[in-house]
Amino acid sequence: MRKLFAFLLALGALAATASAPAAEPPATAAEIPPLFERYAAQLTTPRTYDCFRTTERMRIDGRLDEKAWQRAAPSEAFVDIRGEGWPEPVKRTTVRMLWDDENLYIGAELEEDDIIARLTQRDTIIYHDNDFEVFLDPDGDGQHYFEIENNARGVVFDLTLDKPYRSGGSFFIPWDCQGLQLKVHCDGTLNRSKDRDRGWTVEMAIPFSALTRNFDNPRSYKVWRINFSRVQWLRPGQPEENWVWSPTGRVDMHMPDRWGFLRFVDAPVGSRIAPEPLSIDMQAYKLLWALFYAQMDRHAAAGNYYRSVEEFLLTQAELDALPEGGEISVEATSSTFLLGVTLPGKGERYTVDRNGCFHIGKIAPRVVKNWMWMRFRTDWDEAQYRAHFTKIHDAGISGVLFEGYDENVYRLCKEAGLEAHYWKWTMNRREVLETHPEWFAVNRKGESCYDRPAYVDYYRFLCPSHPEVVDYLVEDYLRCAELPYVDGMHLDYVRFPDVILPVSLWKNYGIEQTHEMPEYDYCYCDLCREKFRAQTGRDPLEVQFPMEDQSWINFRLDAITHVVRSIDSTLKRHGKHLSAAVFPGPSMARRMVRQDWGNWPLEAYFPMIYNGFYYEGTAWIGRSVAESVKAIGGRAAIYAGLMFPDIQGEDFEKALDAAYDNGAAGVSFFDGPDDEYLGRLKAYLDRRGFIPAN
Repeated sequence: MRKLFAFLLALGALAATASAPAAEPPATAAEIPPLFERYAAQLTTPRTYDCFRTTERMRIDGRLDEKAWQRAAPSEAFVDIRGEGWPEPVKRTTVRMLWDDENLYIGAELEEDDIIARLTQRDTIIYHDNDFEVFLDPDGDGQHYFEIENNARGVVFDLTLDKPYRSGGSFFIPWDCQGLQLKVHCDGTLNRSKDRDRGWTVEMAIPFSALTRNFDNPRSYKVWRINFSRVQWLRPGQPEENWVWSPTGRVDMHMPDRWGFLRFVDAPVGSRIAPEPLSIDMQAYKLLWALFYAQMDRHAAAGNYYRSVEEFLLTQAELDALPEGGEISVEATSSTFLLGVTLPGKGERYTVDRNGCFHIGKIAPRVVKNWMWMRFRTDWDEAQYRAHFTKIHDAGISGVLFEGYDENVYRLCKEAGLEAHYWKWTMNRREVLETHPEWFAVNRKGESCYDRPAYVDYYRFLCPSHPEVVDYLVEDYLRCAELPYVDGMHLDYVRFPDVILPVSLWKNYGIEQTHEMPEYDYCYCDLCREKFRAQTGRDPLEVQFPMEDQSWINFRLDAITHVVRSIDSTLKRHGKHLSAAVFPGPSMARRMVRQDWGNWPLEAYFPMIYNGFYYEGTAWIGRSVAESVKAIGGRAAIYAGLMFPDIQGEDFEKALDAAYDNGAAGVSFFDGPDDEYLGRLKAYLDRRGFIPAN
């Protein structure tokens, strides 16, 4: 790095670095070490120094004899610039720091048995002598930083850089640190090698007013990035030693991301107080810079950048560095890139670009909307309802889906700040048994839900092809939607009877539905057969394999969709909201209950992802949510319906993770949660930085 800098200076311009021969990148994770292993030396945690205020008038004479200096803690001893595993420096170096309203004070102690300094002219290449160097980046973005070097004579070389050399940066030597005070004290004799010296000290006062390039007041930043280097020529004709306070992992000081943290403490030096912890998430920071180094190496090898997260072949250990709910983003062209890591709990997003410009941006907290399906409690009085609604609202529930209507309960719900929606069955309507027996769906064996319902007695499904059925349902939902305190209607059983039951229910009925069975396959009523024959020229009862005939499947999917569209368009004209409880995942819903909800026009869907019904773990919740979110394509909100008894214990938070991390706008609980889990829900939302709607 030193020789490169001298070469650049001699040319008077930054030379282009020769590109390595193009090579195809490794294709699999087995062919390339993990990022954290590959860049381990560059990913260690930078050191931190707590810099206290001095109230003493500092005399800059190179002697660190003021009381303030004696009270200031010395830094850790300098180490080899490459870090762990390299030889320890043979001469000890430490620094101390102080500050007041005008200056940052730096005191360095360099052990030396032969003090040598030949250079005498300012802004010559000081590191040709043994030297001490300071690197300063007040705003911590890795751009437009400052460098101050001096030798044992106190000769100064100061400059600024627009960005690191690795990113094509260049230096500006005409910059002088205006008002800099710097003195050196030699504990020995200068340039006399025959005697034995003890060391030299550097004392400097750096005015804050001098460090104002691209920002107004450097002291407005409570934490700076800073590093110190000592260049030591141990043997004539041999390479120099580079000893530093915070190792960079490479022989390159121009890696601001690797510099230490200077933390300003607004208390007198010597105070016994605990400074505020660093606000930066070091695990997320580590991951971001691992991605950065991989991008730089990728470009050097192949002439282009990775375009997606998957191309980095991240291991689980690396993904675990993400904060809860965090995400990685990759934007890249042939000439540049922007990497990002979001930290939802902190409301922040860390980014770094091709130039090594690091930025912490604020992100709006994620707003989630959580729900409960709820039946009325005949044993509760008004006070109990009021207490319940307050409790669930405070835990992060935004709305309640009531099975039925009670004006007083709805009023209490809304007074607690919750939405109140009317949860009502759609196609399953036994109330018309006496008045309209002809409306009921018929199976492939010719049995009607009117008198031969599937599975259980309450399965009395209507046929969606009857215009009178559609009109009846539209009118009924509109009437309910206009009741006092009703915020919206919620469709349930908006489908045919189950062609295939969830696997956990097979034992309840003594059946194994490994294929479609005629007694559970609806609707073969006379009207449906007539309409399908008019469309296709075929009778569905004469179709050899109706379970595979796409025209016949689509006919029934479209019939249910027509019902939904009719109800939705009417309610929208009256300014009312409509949502639906649906089967998990559009593909599963189409196969199991002839429900094509991925093509409905609603603004919200509640897929009932009851993982226990399918003998699945919580990971299945995430896969189902992901399919639903992808199918909807942003047109509507997906609220993951969770069966509370199936996600208790350690699965509770896992289920929430699976839903939220795969794009759910919220969750809805059935049959719970109880008080304990309401508390866990609130703690979870707080930990992830989620804001409940309303």
